[in-house]
Amino acid sequence: MIFKTIYLPNNQGHGNARRVSLENCSYDLVALMDSDDISLPFRFEKQLDKFASDPELQIVGGQITEFIGSPENIIGKRKVPEQDADIKKYMKKRCPMNQVSVMLRKGFVQRVGGYLDWYCEEDYYLWIRMALANGKFANVPDTLVNVRIGDEMSARRGGWKYFSSEARLQKYMLRKKIIAFPRYLYNVAIRFGGEVIVPDKMRTGLFKLLRPSVTEKEKQAENVLNANKKCKNIVKRYPPFSVAMCVYAGDNAEWFDTALESVTEQTVQPDEITLVVDGPIPDAIKNVIEKYQKICGS
Repeated sequence: MIFKTIYLPNNQGHGNARRVSLENCSYDLVALMDSDDISLPFRFEKQLDKFASDPELQIVGGQITEFIGSPENIIGKRKVPEQDADIKKYMKKRCPMNQVSVMLRKGFVQRVGGYLDWYCEEDYYLWIRMALANGKFANVPDTLVNVRIGDEMSARRGGWKYFSSEARLQKYMLRKKIIAFPRYLYNVAIRFGGEVIVPDKMRTGLFKLLRPSVTEKEKQAENVLNANKKCKNIVKRYPPFSVAMCVYAGDNAEWFDTALESVTEQTVQPDEITLVVDGPIPDAIKNVIEKYQKICGS
C-alpha cells in the first residue's frame, strides 16, 4: 500500500481538493473517504464484489449510520435506494448516494467533467451529470461507513447561501429535463422552509426525525463486525484500487487518525491512499500523516 500526499499551498475548498485527489489516483477504481468518518472493515470488499458482479456499473455506494461523540452512539441511518432505476428516480427529489461511502470509476467521472465547484453540492452535481451520461448506479444494502455528525453539520446545511446553491442545482435539473416544473417548485419550497426559515437548532431535530432509527439488534451487529475487523481470510483476487482523501487545518487530528486506521484495516486493502492536504495544517495533523507514511510507505 502506497501513501501518496499532495500539498496545496492554499485552502481551495473541499470540492476542488476532492477533484485534485481524484485526478492524482493511479487506478480506475477509487473509493472516497472523509477525514472524520469510519469505514466498516468489509466496505471495500463488498463494493469490489458488486463491481465484479456487474461490469457496467460506474459507481457503487452503500448505507451509512450516523453517530455523535462515540462511534457506538449511533443515532440514525441514512438509507438510499439500491437499484439503478430507483436511484435515478430518487435523484429527482434528493441526493441518491452517500458520498462518503462511494467507490467509482475514475475514467467515467473524468469524462463527465469530474468534481466541479458547486457550493456544498459538488457530489449531487456530479451524480446528475453521471446520470445524464447514462452511467449505471448501485448501492449495496449494507452499512459501509459510520459518519460523525453534530449540530455543526446541521448549521452548515442551512442559511441563505446553502439554499441558493441548492435552488440553482434544482434549476439545473429542470433545464436538463431531469425534473418537471411542478417538482422543481416543490423541491425549492421544501428546501426554503428547511434551510432558511427553520433555525439551526430546530434543523438538528428535524434531521434526527427524518433519519430512520437504528435498532439495538442492528447496533449489536455493527459492533460484532467491528470487533472482528482484524479477522481477514480473503482468498479472492481483486483489481487494484485507490482511496481518495482530503484534510485541512480545521480537521480534528484524532478523528483523522481513526479514519485512516479504518482504511488500513480493511479486509481488502487499497493499493494506494491519495491524500490532498488542502492548505497549511497544524503539527497534530502533520504527525498523523507522518505516522501513515511510515505504516504504508510513500
